This record gives sequence, structure tokens and C-alpha cells, in this order.
Amino acid sequence: MVINKIGQQHIDYGTNCQDYGIEFDGMKVVCDGCSEGKHSEVGAKAFCHLLKNDSRIIHECSVYTAAAAFGEILGLFGQTSGSIRDFLCFTILMVTENETHFMVDYCGDGFIVKERLDGTIEFEELSDGEYPKYFAYNYVNKDMLKQYKDGVNFSTKAFPKDEYRNIGVASDGIRFAMKDEQFKKEFTEVLQSGKEVRVKRFINKHQKLFQDDTTIVL
Repeated sequence: MVINKIGQQHIDYGTNCQDYGIEFDGMKVVCDGCSEGKHSEVGAKAFCHLLKNDSRIIHECSVYTAAAAFGEILGLFGQTSGSIRDFLCFTILMVTENETHFMVDYCGDGFIVKERLDGTIEFEELSDGEYPKYFAYNYVNKDMLKQYKDGVNFSTKAFPKDEYRNIGVASDGIRFAMKDEQFKKEFTEVLQSGKEVRVKRFINKHQKLFQDDTTIVL
């Protein structure tokens, strides 16, 4: 299930949806572009499709994946501070799996969506505070950075398959659904249905609540 919906604030200000999500070959990816980047959604989409289409990239290793993908898209957009800011600042959340575990590798904020064996859905927030981690910072002149001058890297969480039947990721746009327990319950029930159309209709119905772009790959 891949959900990608523009947030109400982006509609109000006439800006594009800066999230993107994709699922392929057992891999799930969600990217959330920086609002200060003029075209961060372009870089996010290019990154996701490069993972899917470039056979030279080995997605089982997220650090290698990101470095290889950025090596490719830097050639397209350039490595100036302006091009990196405008195109390549986006968070990355990736899910892969092996025989025993689901692996979540992430660089930046968002949510892990966890479905237990009994169908119960839980949410785990990933937060960097005021300054999200962007892998692109590794390619910026360190003198130009206020945060993360030593670079950024992926963090990893593992979820055993004897406890979970599915693990997904989402952009931080779903945080608005977490603020009210009753609304969170309704949102969770919609996700449990596993029907993309039903989830999209729910977000459309409550568009004013979902202020930020919302992308879920579950």
C-alpha cells in the first residue's frame, strides 16, 4: 500500500507535494523533501526511482545505497550548495527484510508503522528535533552548516517476524493524526483495512487536519 497525499498548507500556498514513496522487490522507501528547497520533491523522486531502476545499487545496505544514489543524482543536479539545498535535502526511510527480521534504516524524521501478528497497528515516531538529518549534508561544505558538521549517517532498527507481520514507514505528515486519541483510533482502523482508496478518502475527508504532506508505505 502506497499513499501519497499533498498537505493542506501546500495547497494553500500553491506548493508541490514534497513527499514521495515507493515499494518494489520487498523494499519500501519514503522520502520527505525539505520545505526550504525549491524542488526537493524532484530530488526525492529521482532518488526513489534510481533505487528501483539501477541494478548497480544493492538495496540491502542502506549506507551504500544512499551514497551510490547520491553519487548518481549529484551528477544530474550538481554539487553546488544551491543545487543541494534546492534538490537534494530530503529525509530517507527504508524498509528491507530478511528471513527473521524487518530492517528499518533511516536518516531523518518520520514514523515507523508496525503491524503485529494479531493485526494491531502501532506507530513509532522518529524525530531529530528542530533540525532533521539530510544525507545531503555529507556533500555540503561543513563551514556552511549550523548542524551536523561531522556528517550524518543512517540509524537502524530491527523488528522480529515472530512479533510483527508487516513493517512500514511514513513521513511526519501523519503526526497530526496522532494528536487526538479518538482520531488516531479511526485513522488506525482505516490503515488496518489495507485498502489504499479507503485511506486516501479518509485523508481527503480530513484534509484540513492533514496540514503537511502525508506519505505512507505499508
